[in-house]
Amino acid sequence: MKKRLFSLSMVIGLVVSLILSGCSNSASEDKKELTIWTFTDEAKYAVEKFQERNPDVDVNLLFINNDNYVQKLISVLQVEKNVPDVFFVENAYWPQIKQIPRLENLSQEPYNAEEILDKQFPYIQDIERDEEGVVRGLGYQGTPGGFFYRRDLTKQYLGTDDPKEVSELISSWDKVMEIGKKVYKESNGEVHALSSWADINIVESSNIKEPWVVDGKLVIDEVRINQLDIVREARDNNVEAKYEVWGPAWTASMQKGSVMFYAEPTWGLPYIFEKNAPETTGLWGLAHGPKSFSSGGTYLAMYNNSKNKDLAWEFMKFYTTDEEFLTELATSQQYFLSNKEIDEQLAPNLTSDFLGGQKYFEFFVEAGEQVPSAPQSKYDNDINKLWDEKVNDFLNGRLKTKESMLNTFKTEVGQNFPEIDVK
Repeated sequence: MKKRLFSLSMVIGLVVSLILSGCSNSASEDKKELTIWTFTDEAKYAVEKFQERNPDVDVNLLFINNDNYVQKLISVLQVEKNVPDVFFVENAYWPQIKQIPRLENLSQEPYNAEEILDKQFPYIQDIERDEEGVVRGLGYQGTPGGFFYRRDLTKQYLGTDDPKEVSELISSWDKVMEIGKKVYKESNGEVHALSSWADINIVESSNIKEPWVVDGKLVIDEVRINQLDIVREARDNNVEAKYEVWGPAWTASMQKGSVMFYAEPTWGLPYIFEKNAPETTGLWGLAHGPKSFSSGGTYLAMYNNSKNKDLAWEFMKFYTTDEEFLTELATSQQYFLSNKEIDEQLAPNLTSDFLGGQKYFEFFVEAGEQVPSAPQSKYDNDINKLWDEKVNDFLNGRLKTKESMLNTFKTEVGQNFPEIDVK
């Protein structure tokens, strides 16, 4: 009898085990997976919120150091092995990546991404499209710029710290130059109007009419040539402080109060000024400068042979259109969005203590509408670096004239990119 009971219990145990095993396998099979590559830790916040909303999804988020990220991404896209379903791309590399024929066409059914683009700022919409006008990615971040200024300095030297009045005072480069000369003289060389020639470059480079390369030929837009005269005047008259952007003297100047104006995009508030000058809350304001501009931004794209396109699209929509998530992102992290409809809803009430109570979303909504659509080419990131090097050589006397600077620049572009006609 005991043997029979033991035998029966064994059978029952086996049956239960098989049932539980089947349930476990079924649960595992029901679990959806999504692979995302990113170079920015911003993605972690969005992924966590997405998984809270979609508990049946496992997101494999791979963070790759930015120095290696682009080359790894290009490599997997070219060989079509281990390609992520969704990947983040920084604006500097986006013109190069979006031309690779491995990105899903988001203009077509079932995506109809144009409906999402209609809610975004015009300059972002142009960046999201490839040369044929097909939407290849979605931007989730709005990056219009402004002139962050020290209120204590503008009050002392200009007699006002009111954003509208300050905006009028710096509405042209000629006005900025006059302020720079005045401030440098009255402060005995202790204060400069601008931190670097980069404050001029970030504005002017957003206002070009032609990209670096057109039909295989190098093009130096007239805006860039005129910019050389502006930066030369700023350097010769001590209008800019000669700081290296992101260098220790540059970051220290924000806390110290030795620079009046810094031209930076939306993300400059949390990631540059609050980070580097935490003890100056209330001493800052935002003003419009000589021209509208933008800088930076990140785009989401989908692999066109992904086995998880539906889920990939859900994540991309979540990051660009979900009102609850985006409202939380904007309010909790001072994150200005590409979705201008939500920005506009938040604008009347969102203020910044760091900016003296200024309605900064209201400011950037206005700025974003004015940002021009600067054309791009796949060579932009590399040629921009060469341009910056030569401008530095020009300003520091290693290249004596504007003509020698331009000729040296053309020569180096030709050496680095023999396929480009530099004549």
